[in-house]
Amino acid sequence: MSLNDVIKRFTLVSGMEMTETSRYMPLILDCYAYFLQRITGELNESDQRRLAHACAVYAYYKMCLIPQDGEIASLKAGDLSITAGDRLSGAQRLWDEERAAVSDLIDLGGGYAFRSVSV
Repeated sequence: MSLNDVIKRFTLVSGMEMTETSRYMPLILDCYAYFLQRITGELNESDQRRLAHACAVYAYYKMCLIPQDGEIASLKAGDLSITAGDRLSGAQRLWDEERAAVSDLIDLGGGYAFRSVSV
């Protein structure tokens, strides 16, 4: 998995131009480092492409969590209620699918633990 592949795929997933992508380079680099630390074994060429795509989707999902300039989170006027969460919910669905697709290559954790509390 190369950083260059992740950047190209992020550009495709996000629909941005390469010049716009540079704004999110710190986020992409963080996601890339996060993935590299969690690879569980040797990767063949196909696995590297799958992982690069999943990393790009993860970076896109993280980008969607950041409020954009002029973006309205929600609006309520009388009985009318509008929520602008389509981009984030789409990114969440895409990330959920990719996370499942690469679960054999990388350990992303993310489970929940329910424990009892004794007082």
